[in-house]
This record gives sequence, C-alpha cells and structure tokens, in this order.
Amino acid sequence: MRTALLASFLLGATALPAQDREFGVAVPTTLTQMRSEPAAYKSVKVQFTVQFASLGRIANPFFTKFTPSDFANFYGWADEQPIWQQSAYDDVFGMLFLSKSHPKLDQLYSLKLYQRIRITGVVRNTFQGAPWIEVVDFEGVEGQLDTALLTHLYRGERHMEQRQWQRAMAELAMVQGKNVPPPALRAAHKSLGLCLLRQGEAPLAISYLKSAEAMSTARDTELDTMLAVAQAQPEQAIDRTVDARSLKDSERPMWEAFDGDRTVRPSKSMR
Repeated sequence: MRTALLASFLLGATALPAQDREFGVAVPTTLTQMRSEPAAYKSVKVQFTVQFASLGRIANPFFTKFTPSDFANFYGWADEQPIWQQSAYDDVFGMLFLSKSHPKLDQLYSLKLYQRIRITGVVRNTFQGAPWIEVVDFEGVEGQLDTALLTHLYRGERHMEQRQWQRAMAELAMVQGKNVPPPALRAAHKSLGLCLLRQGEAPLAISYLKSAEAMSTARDTELDTMLAVAQAQPEQAIDRTVDARSLKDSERPMWEAFDGDRTVRPSKSMR
C-alpha cells in the first residue's frame, strides 16, 4: 500500500528521465520512509531532515561513485527517531555522502553532535536494503537535542515502564523550550498525557494529548485511542496498582558514553 501511494505521489517525477528529476523540485520525505522503501526513491531528488551523528569511515564495498578520495561520508539519525531509546540510538544511518569539492564541506566538518540539518539529495544507489544518498545541499534547522533533554526523555519513559507516574512527569516536564525539536516535544506531550490519564487527571491529559496530536506529521493510532479513552471513559485508564521498583540515579543513558566521540564505527558488513 505504501509503495502504491508513493508511486502515485511521484508520478510526475517518474515520468521524467533521472537527470531531469535531479534538477526538479525535491520530494519532501523522511529518512525513515526512504530506508523502508529505498527502491521507490532511486534517482529521485529528495529533501529530509536528520540529526547529525558523526563523520564516517565507510569504504567503497561495491562499484559506486562514492569513493573516499572524492566524497566525505557522514552518519545521522532521522529527525523523527526517538534516539533517547536504545534501539533507535543504535540504528544510526551512514550512507550520506557529500562531494569533497562542495562549497559546504567545511560546514559539514564543523557540525555538532545532534545538530539538525535539512538535506537536499539524490538517492544514487540502493545496496543491502539501504539508500545511498548524495547530498547536494544542506542547511541548519532550529532546535536540537542534547544530553540533558535525552536524559529527561529516557528517564521519563523508564519511570513510566515502572508505573511511577509522578516521577515520570517530573522528568518529562523538563522537556520544554524553543530549542526542543518538534518530534521530541511531541513525544514528551504524549507521554505526559498518558501519565495524567493514569492518575485520573483527564482534562489536563486531553490537553497534552491534543497538543501531541497537533504536532503529529502522521496518523498515530495509539494516540487516537488514548484520546478516545480520555474523552469517553477516563476512569478505565486510571492506574490503581503500585510498583515498588525504582530507577537508580546512577544508571547512565547510552549516549553519555559517546558525546565526546564524533566518529561512528561502520558495521562489518559495510567495511
């Protein structure tokens, strides 16, 4: 179904030769969408936002134009990835390439960890189920995560897992301000809504859940269900149990070990 919808959306572009598509209007998308269906984007000019992770060291495992002598390689997370969660943090994407003759090469080398950039690029190849993207331009985007915000989100969700709703809210309430990226702020509001719902605070829960809904860029059935319950039968969502487990303050989120190291090592399969 998603492939069919994408094909319909790109109908005008796919009717043109690849060279013409590259000089047309970029198709707005996400890195997550391209990674899920890379073949659908091959030779398509795209625009998407990522969170910078590191400069890369990918060698050329098969015949492409992306030779280390001509291109700088870098890694990033999709803007929508919840990188305060272990699985998302580990799922960093490394097939991004910028020509070493590009006028913004020095800007690439000066990017900071978690910095958000809007990329315009072309999917040149698909290999091992991944798109290989030539970056033709990029620009900075306001807002970015940092260790403090990641820690609050991480701890908030851990407290929620242990049904410690007040502690979770104390952490999640710290995720605020104009520098917080919309995907992270949306996640915090959705979690705050659930915490309030579990504690019987339905009106305030609805406010946060509607805020999260307004920030959504795609349908979230879980959020829809939470809103429906909060509006129709909020008493059914109240948590009447107590969990005695606690989250130790000494537990260290995974990203703290890497904040000082901007180089992500490529997997064995990509060496």
